[in-house]
Amino acid sequence: MITLTSYFIYSQIFVFNAMIFDFLAFQFKKRKYIFLCLIISTCLISIHYFFLNKIAAAVILIFSAIRFITYYFTEDKRYLYLFIALNIISLFFTYKEIYDLIICTGTIIFIIGMMQKEDKLMREIMMISMAMAITYNIIIFSPMGIIAETSVLISNLLGYYRHHIKLSPV
Repeated sequence: MITLTSYFIYSQIFVFNAMIFDFLAFQFKKRKYIFLCLIISTCLISIHYFFLNKIAAAVILIFSAIRFITYYFTEDKRYLYLFIALNIISLFFTYKEIYDLIICTGTIIFIIGMMQKEDKLMREIMMISMAMAITYNIIIFSPMGIIAETSVLISNLLGYYRHHIKLSPV
């Protein structure tokens, strides 16, 4: 059973603020705007995981923030392997619980998604990653984490609909 410590409450506040930037991210079509929002969000989510003592997830998210900063400036696919390797290495040094594998795998899928030049495919692959993040937050019991990741998934679905499915007016 989870106790409502001040660390738990702080973690939920940080992830709530991250949720705002996550939601905004997928409403943009330009990659740079998406990544700028994700940089801020990822830093806040990393702090959230530190407060919950989920060190593997927190470190993986730090590398995710660095990845977003890198890809804000470049689309060079050579960094793909570097960031996947950093995820795996960080998991090797911080692994504590079996479900740390979920956040690591989800992040690797997210990395592959963000490397897609086509916005539609990028969003589709990222949806898989978001479902894994929701699962991870359910397992570690982070109510705001669940809500935040669900809102990101919904935001991505809305953006996907607006940019790729919406029919032209009749």
